[in-house]
Amino acid sequence: MATLQAPQDSNNGFDTGEVAPAGDYVGTCLDIADEFGVTRRKYQSEETEQIDVTRFLFGFKAQDNQLYKVQTFEMKISGSPKSALYKFLSSWLGQPPSMGWDYCELKGKGAVISVEQVISQMGKTYNKIAKISPPKTSLADYTGQVIPADQFAVINQAAQALNHPPQQQPVAPQQPVAPQPAKPQQPGLASAPPAWSPTDNDMDCPF
Repeated sequence: MATLQAPQDSNNGFDTGEVAPAGDYVGTCLDIADEFGVTRRKYQSEETEQIDVTRFLFGFKAQDNQLYKVQTFEMKISGSPKSALYKFLSSWLGQPPSMGWDYCELKGKGAVISVEQVISQMGKTYNKIAKISPPKTSLADYTGQVIPADQFAVINQAAQALNHPPQQQPVAPQQPVAPQPAKPQQPGLASAPPAWSPTDNDMDCPF
């Protein structure tokens, strides 16, 4: 029996946090996310197809000394020289990638990226990686400016602390104390006169 299946959509990618300022930066590849068997519309067609896609997450330090994250657009996993992924990797490596090579080895590697700010049709501002190149070329070497990937974990910790502040433990209500009945007062006893000693004056003698 055939059943209708809802199309499988991919997510919006990584949580990049605050929008980064535009500019050219020495970035670090923090993560690579592959998705397999997602439904996409064919180019210039109403038909759909099942494809495998990937995207890359980069981190960098801007002029304000703050750490930011940006991500690429979703790219079809394809070894075609005309594909966006093939062109992206060729620009990053400075040469075409080898067939059968696992590009996930690029995690933690550096790159020089050009970051732009783009406004969507809904009026939302987001970042776009417009260009990428190797951190080291015959003209320049920026490998010493590549920030280790683990330093960007601070962004995640700060975001989690902001979105999930520590909750205060509820204070248990105090049980009302039942009033205790007043105890009857004992009749007071007259205090005895102070004892007399031979050293006291005669006027102080009690008898």
